[in-house]
Amino acid sequence: MSGKQSLPKQIFRAKWIYLALLPCTAFICIFMVYPLFTAFYVSFTDWRLNRFDNYRFIGFANYIKAFSDPLFWKSMWNMLIFILWGFFSTMLWLMPATYLVYKLGATRIGKLVQRAYIIPMMIPAMVVTLFWRFFYEPNFGMLNTVLRMIGAGHLTRVWLGEAALALSALLFMGFPWVGGFGFLVILAGFQGIDTSLHEAARIDGASAARIFREIDIPLIIPQLKILIVLGMIAGIQQYTNQMIMTQGGPNYATTVPGLLMYKNAFQYGNLGYGSSIGVILFILIMSFTVFANTKIKRLD
Repeated sequence: MSGKQSLPKQIFRAKWIYLALLPCTAFICIFMVYPLFTAFYVSFTDWRLNRFDNYRFIGFANYIKAFSDPLFWKSMWNMLIFILWGFFSTMLWLMPATYLVYKLGATRIGKLVQRAYIIPMMIPAMVVTLFWRFFYEPNFGMLNTVLRMIGAGHLTRVWLGEAALALSALLFMGFPWVGGFGFLVILAGFQGIDTSLHEAARIDGASAARIFREIDIPLIIPQLKILIVLGMIAGIQQYTNQMIMTQGGPNYATTVPGLLMYKNAFQYGNLGYGSSIGVILFILIMSFTVFANTKIKRLD
């Protein structure tokens, strides 16, 4: 009679696997887990760069300061706008455009369009961001230059320098919002649908719009959930575009919590307050991840 092996025996039998994983596990602990716990500790201290070797424990003071700071709440509102915009651009623009590419099938033109939508993934994100920064440049940028060429010079603006326009200008970045990782995920979902379902629906007299609404969309919900979860996490973490394009201005119109965290920690030297904002963002991401794994999965 063979019983279940004890844990030490199981570990010994797989010792070479554990040894192979040891370097990767060590690096994860050193460069990811340790900084995480350090950030939690620092968030409860008054620790500043100008007196790095002298800090004091202040409890929840940094968190109280964050939740009572109007700038923090303004940055949270801006973050929510970026997240919602990413969601709606996926559902109302990316998904229909990807479906049209999918309907082209394996034809020559279909393969050509697919490659054209994937090519932007090969361009470094920094290059794309700098292109958009030049696009909005008020004197020699492409947008104002085109407006002058067509006789609409009165419409030229300092697009990133006006509080009423800067946020909209950042939201417009990436137009037409099709391509890259999201395109591949949704396209793979459409390609995984059994075509016999389409044929059966056509025999029953279903229109193309009804097939798309009642067959295709329900069957790609797993892919849409992946994009929603990853988009939410990326939206909470984002700050690079805002930092490069506007530095969070003008008048904090484009500031997001990630940028607020970075500026407080490394520009203003307030490591404790910056860490507290980072911990708040971590809790938001963790809460949404748990919610996604328990509630959103019921949509399957």
